[in-house]
Amino acid sequence: MRDREDEARSVATSAEVSRDLAIPSVQYPNPGYLGSSSHTTLFDQLRLQRDTEGASSRETEPSPSVQTDHAVDDTCISRGAELILELHRVSTMQPFALLFKKWVATGTNLALAGPFTGPCASAVAHTLSRCDGALASAAAISRNLFARSRCPISVSPETTFDEYCAHFAGQNARWETVGLFFTAVCRASVDLAYAEPLYGSEQQRRKIQKLTLSYSDRCLDLCLPLDCMNDLQLVLQYENFISHSQVDGDQSYLSWRKLGDVAASLFALGYHQQQTESFSAAPPFLRDLRQTAFCRTYSADKNVSIFLGRPPRIVRKFCHFCLPGNHVQPAQQATRKPAAWDPAEKPDFISDSRWAGLCAILKEDILDLFAEENSEERVRRARLIETDAHAQWTAVPQSYRLEGSLKACDRRPVERDFMVNMKLNYLHVQFLLRLALVRPMITDPDPELFTISMDMLSLVIETIMLKEQMINSGTSLVWKVAYYGLSAAGLISLTLVNQSFATDTLQTSMSKVFQDLSILVGEIERGTLVYIDSPNYALLARATQTIKSLLDRMMFPPHNMTTASGHQPALVESEQMAPWDDGTWGLCDHYLQDFEINFWHNLASHPFLNH
Repeated sequence: MRDREDEARSVATSAEVSRDLAIPSVQYPNPGYLGSSSHTTLFDQLRLQRDTEGASSRETEPSPSVQTDHAVDDTCISRGAELILELHRVSTMQPFALLFKKWVATGTNLALAGPFTGPCASAVAHTLSRCDGALASAAAISRNLFARSRCPISVSPETTFDEYCAHFAGQNARWETVGLFFTAVCRASVDLAYAEPLYGSEQQRRKIQKLTLSYSDRCLDLCLPLDCMNDLQLVLQYENFISHSQVDGDQSYLSWRKLGDVAASLFALGYHQQQTESFSAAPPFLRDLRQTAFCRTYSADKNVSIFLGRPPRIVRKFCHFCLPGNHVQPAQQATRKPAAWDPAEKPDFISDSRWAGLCAILKEDILDLFAEENSEERVRRARLIETDAHAQWTAVPQSYRLEGSLKACDRRPVERDFMVNMKLNYLHVQFLLRLALVRPMITDPDPELFTISMDMLSLVIETIMLKEQMINSGTSLVWKVAYYGLSAAGLISLTLVNQSFATDTLQTSMSKVFQDLSILVGEIERGTLVYIDSPNYALLARATQTIKSLLDRMMFPPHNMTTASGHQPALVESEQMAPWDDGTWGLCDHYLQDFEINFWHNLASHPFLNH
């Protein structure tokens, strides 16, 4: 009886697998989405016009069938079999499964692939259990995984979530299924400091992170050449990129390239044009998935480009996308107008993705301000963005907004992290907006920019102090420190080295400045945030050295900076920093976007810190 059920469930019989894997006579690329300027689209329009104008009795000559499936040769099957045998030999599947369950039990999951990780874990366990260690069985498993990976995931408006999962779960596992499972295990090892007996030290944990991420990479490398674009593959690409940013570092070229691959797949699938009939015809859960994928990738594109000071890849004027959310309400186009929120919903990955997309729109428009040379026009546009940003934040339900102390926030650990993400994103919008308004930077401080920087740094510090009461919701603590914390600390440090310590701007918050900067230095130096072999260690360590030097000079100023009354006046003329726009110190590039390692290296050479 069970054999019959297994046969009924299986997508392809042995004969079908053999037929599917036969090398096609001709292989043509899968063009994916083709826009209105494509010559193919133009010829299609001409053909439709000809068919409409022609007599009904005259039939169009059918074009020859084009084989777009790419061959799966013995080399591909052997590569897959090698991976299957390696997984069988290391005998870590059970510990991996336990690590995954422990991680999911904390209330978190993969931001985009979360609904799929459970079915994928079960499917991988079932698939790999059929390997007896022999090459023949591993090759058979590899062949079946390739056969399923080449099958399209067909959906209709009535397709249910379970029916959709049946295409890649159970006995119908694909290479994307295996890749998502190992991506989830990799993320679990990033979030959980200890997981005996799999790892009990930081060195062992790093080894597991790199191992499981390599498995994810190999699965992706096996399914991408098949040229069978689908939603599951896009989800794997996105989650694989996030894992690379956490394991290889936010400044890694590999993670930067992986982000570009995700953007390329979004465009090839046509998900940047969500007003099309084909997009609207997808079942609601799949539309939400696609909208979430676009919002998260669009947000990552803006944040990483700002962090690295590089051009963004996804430009909104070429896109038409909507916000994921409530199925009852009609789809909301993503614009600068305040979005409609459901007050009854709790902070989750969907609300986090909606807010990330909205903030990314504002950030893209702010980045355009840095190129605006007309100061009056820059101020005019900035005021409009500021009004829209405030309206967007006000529209967010109070249950989502973190208005007071994080310690006083009585929410689940993962919900706390969502709320911190949203607040930091909003503060960062304000931060970038003020930077655009004060360009070119002068030696006089901007009180509003300083206040925003203090608020942003304080929230990062509070998150560090309460990290044991938080659960990573997709944006790691190290990213919060590197992206938001260092930007704020960098601006504050510049203010301190350029200004009198007795000015009104600093007098009201000097103790808070010392406290937050000291905590940041202490946490990094003690290794509670990153270890010496962590990918972001160099960036954080360089910033720490400079901030520590600044704090030391503030506590023990040189004689020529102390007056008889004990006050600390402005720097003497030889120590005054030249205006930012003359390039003397090379602190920032033209757009003043990032506070990465070169910024801290150049700041360390300021005369005040080398007196």
